[in-house]
Amino acid sequence: DFILKFRLAGKEIQSGLMLFEGGDENFFLMMVQPPERVQPEDIPPREYIFVVDVSGSMNGFPLNTSKKLLKDLIGDLRPTDRFNVILFAGGSRLMASASVPASAENISQAIRHIDRQQGGGGTRLLSALQKGFNLPRDEAFSRTMIIVTDGYIGAEGDVFEEIAAHLNRTNVFAFGIGSSVNRYLIEGMARAGLGEPFVVTKPTEAPVIARKFREYIKSPVLTNIAVTYDGFETYDVEPSSIPDLFADRPLIVFGKWRGAADGRIEISGTGGTGSYAQT
Repeated sequence: DFILKFRLAGKEIQSGLMLFEGGDENFFLMMVQPPERVQPEDIPPREYIFVVDVSGSMNGFPLNTSKKLLKDLIGDLRPTDRFNVILFAGGSRLMASASVPASAENISQAIRHIDRQQGGGGTRLLSALQKGFNLPRDEAFSRTMIIVTDGYIGAEGDVFEEIAAHLNRTNVFAFGIGSSVNRYLIEGMARAGLGEPFVVTKPTEAPVIARKFREYIKSPVLTNIAVTYDGFETYDVEPSSIPDLFADRPLIVFGKWRGAADGRIEISGTGGTGSYAQT
């Protein structure tokens, strides 16, 4: 393996571009990096949709850990944030028809809603995801969906495709809990969402991994990102949908181009302090 270690040093969002001109095809790779330190004012308004597995296989330690994780995540929200909860098993139930402000009253209601749950029934994750993706969205907010499950479902491929298709509107992160987690599903959802998988298999692991997960998802710094190409033709570009830039997750876009290495690539988006653009 070739292992490259580096640290961020810039005070602002920075971007760079690498080109390789081959014999038959030309390749480019572009990276957008967050600042070294993200200040509270750098973070745009946030919306979190918690999609929680309450099926029979989650009964006991997995569901109890899910409840603790959600209480910590919801309790850490700012008053300017919004959130919603979708509980799923054989069917799915929304806490509210649209995400609600993270007020003390709404947070208390959500925690009571979660505390009442007992594991039971089958597992239909795909329909729960679709319900979350179809919720009304305010473009000013960075929307993040958090999936908490042990992963005992079918149709994993459909779930991966659904996540990848909505990345330009909803960031998706996966948290697996259980003594025998379906790692194929958890890691596949993380890859589809261009993030890292988080898995807890024992109660003693839960506090440390949950804290890392909370840090990983809490700081979007650029949302509504668009990448435009002017003066040259691109193809085979990945990802097809551009997710938000997070303090702990850079944005990487790669693909191929035809013709001369002329023209411009522009990245634009919205941060906590207003519009952002880099050419």
